[in-house]
Amino acid sequence: MRKHKIVTIIRCHFAKRKTNGYGFTLIELMFVMAIFSVLAAVGLYSVNQYLPRQRKLAAVRIIKADMVKARVHAIRERQNQTLDIQNNKYRIHNNSETFIERNFENDYGWGEIQIQSDSDPVFNPDGTITDISTIVIDCGDSEPFSITMTITGNISIEE
Repeated sequence: MRKHKIVTIIRCHFAKRKTNGYGFTLIELMFVMAIFSVLAAVGLYSVNQYLPRQRKLAAVRIIKADMVKARVHAIRERQNQTLDIQNNKYRIHNNSETFIERNFENDYGWGEIQIQSDSDPVFNPDGTITDISTIVIDCGDSEPFSITMTITGNISIEE
């Protein structure tokens, strides 16, 4: 009889044990995962809408920086530097050697970047630009960016 009483006490001890409240139930974790999944899906959609514009803006800034480098290089080397633009690539060169060459599809994987210009600008040794043109950069459905130059050598980005 004594043995039966000990087993009952042990069972009562485990039955009355309280939880400390530090854990999560499986249902709570599943709700949290469902919420994170919905937020991730919305965020991924937003990023995919935003990405072409950011690529286009990055391409515009790269082109502008290269044009500033070409102008400085023309002044330093006292040689004309010509900017040749073709679809999604361009090259800056004098008659004998290439200074900068970029291909957005090969260099960055941005095949959708399109660059157009009505003429090829030439950076002179005195810092001025001949064959002034507006360069238009397009990517995706958003409005294209343009880079405009003045004869004095100022280069600006316009949307």
